[in-house]
Amino acid sequence: MSQTSFGITICDLLERQFQLAERGTDIATEVRAGTASFLTLSYLLLVNPKIMSEAGVDHDDAVFATALSATVSCFIIGFFGNLPFGCAPGLGLSAYLTFGLVQAEMCTLPQALSACWWSGIFVLAISLSGGTAVLMRTVPQAIKLAIVVGMGLLIAMIGLVTVGIIVANPKTLVELGPVWSDSELQLCLIGILLVASLLHHDTKGAILIGIIVLTVVDWIFKDSWPTQIFQLPLYNSNHYFDPSVLWDLSIGNVIYPAIGCFVLICIFDISGVIFGLATLGGIMKEDGEIPGSTWAFVASGVGTILAALTGSTPIIVCVETASGVREGGRTGLTAVVIGCYFAASLFLAPLFSSVPDVATAPVLVMVGVMMMGEAAKIDWDKMSDALPAFLTIILMPLTYSITNGMIFGLLAAFGFYFTTGQFMKDANELHSSCKQHGDTEENEEGANLVEAEAKSGSYGTV
Repeated sequence: MSQTSFGITICDLLERQFQLAERGTDIATEVRAGTASFLTLSYLLLVNPKIMSEAGVDHDDAVFATALSATVSCFIIGFFGNLPFGCAPGLGLSAYLTFGLVQAEMCTLPQALSACWWSGIFVLAISLSGGTAVLMRTVPQAIKLAIVVGMGLLIAMIGLVTVGIIVANPKTLVELGPVWSDSELQLCLIGILLVASLLHHDTKGAILIGIIVLTVVDWIFKDSWPTQIFQLPLYNSNHYFDPSVLWDLSIGNVIYPAIGCFVLICIFDISGVIFGLATLGGIMKEDGEIPGSTWAFVASGVGTILAALTGSTPIIVCVETASGVREGGRTGLTAVVIGCYFAASLFLAPLFSSVPDVATAPVLVMVGVMMMGEAAKIDWDKMSDALPAFLTIILMPLTYSITNGMIFGLLAAFGFYFTTGQFMKDANELHSSCKQHGDTEENEEGANLVEAEAKSGSYGTV
C-alpha cells in the first residue's frame, strides 16, 4: 500500500468515526481545536498536583494520576460520545477533598479517595441507566441559556483572577490589580486585544495564534525559556488507595455525605458545562437533546474510578475547553487530540507547564465575551424566566461555581412552577389525559365485547 493510499484510508476512517463532514469540520480544524483546548487546560497539570500534594499525595504521583485519568476520559468522550469536550479532575473537588476532608481531619486520604471511587461507580450507574438524560431534559430552556452566559462570566473571571487583573480586597471583596504598573498585566490586556482582533477578522487559528505569540513574548521578556522538555513519567505506588476502606461502615457518617457531594457536583457540573459547550458549538438539537451526552457522564464515572485508584479526584467536563469549541471543534476528534496531549504530557510535562498564565488568560476572557450572546435569547420580560436565569448567571462568577448557579436557578424555577399556577395547569392536563385514555380503553373494550357477542350469535334477530 502506498503512502498516499494509506493517508486516504486514515482520513476515511476518521471521517466515518467522527462524522466530520456532517458536522461541518475537518481534521485540521479538529486538531487545532484540540490543541487550543489543551493549552487552556494545561495549567491543571500544575495546579491539581499542588492541591493533592497538600492532602499527602506525592507531587509526581499526582501529575501522573491527573494526566492518566484525563487521557482515558477524553478518549471515552471522544471515541464513543463524539463530543469535542475535554475532561480532567475538577479543581473545586480537589480542594474539597484536600481542605474540606483530609486537612480538616474529617477522614484520612485513603478514606477520601474511597469516597471518590464510590462516586465514580454511582455516576457510571446513573449514566448507564439513562438517569442523566432524563435530568437534562427537565432543565428549563431559560436556565439552559443562562448557564451559557454564567459560564462565560465565570471563564472570564477565572482568566482575570489567574493573571492578577482582578485581585482580592478585604473591604470590597475584589478590586482592579496594578494594571498601570505591572508589565505582565499590560501584556495580558494587549493579548486580549490581539485575540479579539484576530477573531474580528475571522483568522483561522486565532486563539491558538494568540496563545503561541503571548507565550513566546513572555519567554523573551522574562528570559524563561524551558530548560527541560522531556521527562519520563513517574509513579511511586505509595498505596494511597486502600480497598479495605471501601466496605468500612464505621466511617459512613463522613464518607456517605462526601460521596453524595461528589456525585451531585459531578452531575450538575457536567450537565451545565455540556449544555453550554453544546450550545456554543451548535451541537444541541432543536429539542434540546445533545447527541452522545450520556458518554460524557460515562467518561466521568470511569475516569473518576481510575483517578481515585491512582491518587486524584473526580473527573468532570472542563469548561475551559470552550476555547477549542470556539476554535471550530465539533466532533470527538477534538477530545481525542486533547487526550493525546494529556498522554504526551506524561513525557512532556516541563514544556506544557511552561505556558504562562498571561498566554491563556486572554483566551478565557474572549471565550467569556463570545458566550454572552445567549443572554439575548432569554425572555427578560417574563419574570418566571428572568429570575431563575439571573440567579444562574450572577451566582456562577460570584461564588466561583457552576453548581451553585444551577442549583439556585433550578430552585427559583421550581418555586415559580407553583406560584404561577403552572402546576395546576399540568395537573388538569394530566387528569384530562388520563380520563380520555380511560374513556378510550372503555370504548375499545365495549366495542370488542359487542363484536365478540355478535360473532357468537348472542344477539338474536328482531
